[in-house]
Amino acid sequence: MASDEPASGAKPALEDAETLRRELDDHAEELAELLETLVVVQDLSADLAPELRRAVHENRDELRDLREALEREETLIVLQQLGHRSDTLVALLDQLEAAEGLANDLAPELRRALAENRDALRQLRGALENEDLLVLLERLGENADDLAELLELVEVTKGLAEDLAPEMKAVAGAERSSIRHVRQIAAGMADAYDETAVEPYTFGRNLGNAMTFAGRLGDPATMDTLDAGLSALTEDEPPERVGLVGLVRALWDEDVQRGLGRLVEAIRRIGRS
Repeated sequence: MASDEPASGAKPALEDAETLRRELDDHAEELAELLETLVVVQDLSADLAPELRRAVHENRDELRDLREALEREETLIVLQQLGHRSDTLVALLDQLEAAEGLANDLAPELRRALAENRDALRQLRGALENEDLLVLLERLGENADDLAELLELVEVTKGLAEDLAPEMKAVAGAERSSIRHVRQIAAGMADAYDETAVEPYTFGRNLGNAMTFAGRLGDPATMDTLDAGLSALTEDEPPERVGLVGLVRALWDEDVQRGLGRLVEAIRRIGRS
């Protein structure tokens, strides 16, 4: 009985060994790759070990600070926020890279622009250092609202001028002859003023008096009176001949009497002036 127990215990061991051999045969290539990788890692570790020891020794204080910083709760919160906003961080890094590339491209142009405008920049710096300019900037800041309103008014005026420009051109084209006549009248008045030795104030006063007289002359009553008198002088049919007796008889006419009264009053006022 004792001889049968070792034989039965050795049989499972042989079966396990056979199974292990078959698995090793099935994965022989993967096992070989793992062994090669292990050898490479072992060699790399042997090469890096002195460097790692020296780096750790040289940066012992920095590593201690880094470990303490990582152990703080604020650092964990920052790392969590960075993780939550990783997409935004990546986008910012892309923008930073693009800005860095743009800055590298613009650097030569900026250097050349600064070299070409060195004198202008020096003058601008002197102007900025001037006290008067600072006072002007302060006043502009104090009146920023008024300045904004003025700028809006200028913008509206510009838009209105742009809208009215075609209309004004059309009117100027249609009234070209009238505008030419007015210009000639103005030129004639200027020539008349140049030929006279009248002071500008006196000339303006005389022009104002002439305009006042023209306003009075244009009164409807005055125009009716002048038209009535001139029509009697310009009619085609000649009036009746009036002798001395007719003149005496006409003095009794109410219309003649009113006309003579106006004429005498006019002569009296002329003599008074």
